[in-house]
Amino acid sequence: MKIAIGSTNPVKVKATENVMKKIYGDNMEIIPIEIASRVSHTPLTDEECVNGAHHRAKEAIKNIDADLAIGMEGGIAKRLDKYFLIGWCVVIDKNGDVAVGHGGGIELPQAIVERILKGEELGTVMDNITDINETKKKMGASGILTNGLTNRQEAWEGILIHAMAKRLKPELYR
Repeated sequence: MKIAIGSTNPVKVKATENVMKKIYGDNMEIIPIEIASRVSHTPLTDEECVNGAHHRAKEAIKNIDADLAIGMEGGIAKRLDKYFLIGWCVVIDKNGDVAVGHGGGIELPQAIVERILKGEELGTVMDNITDINETKKKMGASGILTNGLTNRQEAWEGILIHAMAKRLKPELYR
């Protein structure tokens, strides 16, 4: 099983490796490829995240002769008059079948939201408030805001599992 992922971010790649190993065992190869999302650096809606994830997966499968391609896109979304950290994953197979999953839901502090709405990227804001470089390639906002009870990689693993449900139980999706 050859699996392309439309990102070279080590957190997303490791999350993909962990999930796909649970599903396919050692009989798979993960191929990261840098694909621009073609959406904002911090998407502000579910739709924008899905569009970014779909573009990453679609371009990854076009560029690599893979069985599956994965696109992941995180952002923030307003719900119940608050902003929440969100993530979406799109999985496309070589026949063009698309599966989608999402996760997240951590309420963001207002000071962080204000900086994002003024144009800063979430990762940059998190780096700045923690004095840690490249938090998005490490614990991410999920790890920082939960004091390490979860982290960005674990969040992406859950989101990818949600997207894989359609492939894991295809008889229920017919």
